[in-house]
Amino acid sequence: MPVYVKPENGKCSEMFWDAQDRAYGGVYVECRCRIDHYAVESFYMDEDDPPFPPESDTVRHHGDCDSIGHFEFIGQTFVYGCDSCSQYLRRYEDFIWAERDTIRNYLKIRIDQEKKWADQEHLRNILAEI
Repeated sequence: MPVYVKPENGKCSEMFWDAQDRAYGGVYVECRCRIDHYAVESFYMDEDDPPFPPESDTVRHHGDCDSIGHFEFIGQTFVYGCDSCSQYLRRYEDFIWAERDTIRNYLKIRIDQEKKWADQEHLRNILAEI
């Protein structure tokens, strides 16, 4: 298990990044910050590909990596290593932690209700001889 350090820089923690269960990789990703992230330039050498753009405020190169880590959260794309994404996610991480008791209670109530619904469905299947 990794050893985590509490971030003091206004960015989300490594724990929050690691907690994402739908992580992806790609050679080009546009994040929620409207920044275009590119992996190594050699991936874009097909004649049909557009020219590799120079780095700027809206374009980031990720050096020698062959895949850019990112995930979808709240309907938006967040890129690992993007400072703007990390600062934005920090607000969600802080909210989740501050409201953890409410969230925990909600999840317990919701899980209990889902179990009741599943039991009712199971009973209907038994009665229908399915």
